[in-house]
Amino acid sequence: MAFIEAKEVKLQALLSNAQEAYKVPLYQRPYAWSRDQWEDLFEDLNSLKPNDVHFLGSIVVVPESEHRLGVNYFQVVDGQQRLATILIWLSAIRDIAKENGNNELAAYLTETFLFARELESGRQRKIPKLQLGQLDNDAFQRVLEGKSKDYNHLIFECYKYFKNKTNNEKMWQILLNNVSIIHINASNHFNAFRLFETLNDRGLELSAADLIKNFLLMKVSSKEEIFNDTISQWNEMYEKVRDKEPVKFIRRYMLSNYKGKISESRLYEEVRKKLENKNPKKIHDFVKDLNNNAIVYKKIFECSFSQDKINKKLRELHLVEVAPSFTLLLKIMPHLENKKISKEDILEIMEMIESFHIRWGVCRQSTSRLDQIYNDICMELKNKQPQEFKIIIKDKLLQEIKNNADDEIFKRNFSQRDFKPNETRTKYILWKLSKPTGETALNIREIQTEHVMPQTLSNEWIEYLKKKTSKTEEEIRALHRENLNRIGNLTIIKGEWNVSMSNRVFSEKREDYRKSEFQITRGLSDHDEWTFKKIDERSKQLAEEACKIWSLKEN
Repeated sequence: MAFIEAKEVKLQALLSNAQEAYKVPLYQRPYAWSRDQWEDLFEDLNSLKPNDVHFLGSIVVVPESEHRLGVNYFQVVDGQQRLATILIWLSAIRDIAKENGNNELAAYLTETFLFARELESGRQRKIPKLQLGQLDNDAFQRVLEGKSKDYNHLIFECYKYFKNKTNNEKMWQILLNNVSIIHINASNHFNAFRLFETLNDRGLELSAADLIKNFLLMKVSSKEEIFNDTISQWNEMYEKVRDKEPVKFIRRYMLSNYKGKISESRLYEEVRKKLENKNPKKIHDFVKDLNNNAIVYKKIFECSFSQDKINKKLRELHLVEVAPSFTLLLKIMPHLENKKISKEDILEIMEMIESFHIRWGVCRQSTSRLDQIYNDICMELKNKQPQEFKIIIKDKLLQEIKNNADDEIFKRNFSQRDFKPNETRTKYILWKLSKPTGETALNIREIQTEHVMPQTLSNEWIEYLKKKTSKTEEEIRALHRENLNRIGNLTIIKGEWNVSMSNRVFSEKREDYRKSEFQITRGLSDHDEWTFKKIDERSKQLAEEACKIWSLKEN
């Protein structure tokens, strides 16, 4: 047989072939089309003129076994979303025909296009034209059989959409006679996965995760047992990280385990280069390790380790936006799970990560360098005992701080730069400057950033500042723009804080500040006045405090 056999067919010919039915393989994702795709399909077909033909794309299939008498199954390697949606739409049209008393059309659609029949022990057995994966098949078969029920599943949402939209009594004819598809028989999974790569080279948009999966499965397709377990391991991995950007996870896994720069745009090429010459067993081991790391990655994201203090610190790290460090956390956190590294060491390492990122960000260092820094650390940790990790990580991060964000550089930037008031990182910094007790938990949604000198200067504020500074209004407004978002002019408040209260002059705010639960805000009540000089003084004072809080000292 040729590498592939491809032919263009109308949906009528594809679905009415009594000897063919289709299954979605285990490694395919669940049904995922949503209203946007349904609307596009409906509009495309509803606007067709009588002699127009709509090209629906291709479906790539692999025969499940040698051709035989009766029904032959094909696994749908690509095209399940389109094929499933068409059959759901035909089921909706069938049910509309029943409701309108057109039982002849309903029976024709069911028996010719929705089901095939096969003789088994002298009796006819009804076989659905398509079987979906485990998560979707029950709902899908109910739709095909006209037994759809109103419960929460995307398949039923699709059915309801097309049932409500279809009012053209000839729509079934348009679907079957005016829609064509390229049917590609790849003969085996190896060919199918090679085809994916060829299509991608020619511009078909597939995600890096799809391409990596296809490449890995192609590499193990000659060994059935390894192939099946590789599929299972991949699916388990994908389910763990599907809502956590799988491509980012795979990239961080690679950075954690292989030396060198890896961008998202070149992730597939890098995975392929690293694994091109590996045998099926090595490929399977790679996917299995990827799956094991997905467990850790999910816990990092969800802060769901068994130790409360670890989870509390992780939640704080999320506020500081330390995602590049997940590369390092992937390397060290499994050792916490198997108790080869202590909870105290992990907490200390996470404190180091926080200090490093606060300093790096405040000093406006390049975020693009962070991946290289953490990749270098992970390579340094290879073949080292977990008990050595803390010292190695500290030495590496300390060297970066010495070169780019030492105490003097950090204090200067901290006191002079603008902070974005609504950023979680800014709120977290102000919260830590308030010196909370060790057990105090932070609920970032309860905290608002407050400008001591307000964002909009009232006439009363302008007159007050004129008197205190001997500046003109124009000079005051220029200084206000320069100082508004400096750390010395910011604090945090909790609960409702009326905007009109924020705009009051400082003497009227002091009493409210005095009642605050945050030390950093209560301290403002000790000031008799609030001027640009006070903002500068407080910025420098807070910079000194920040330098102590986010410090990394040599052993």
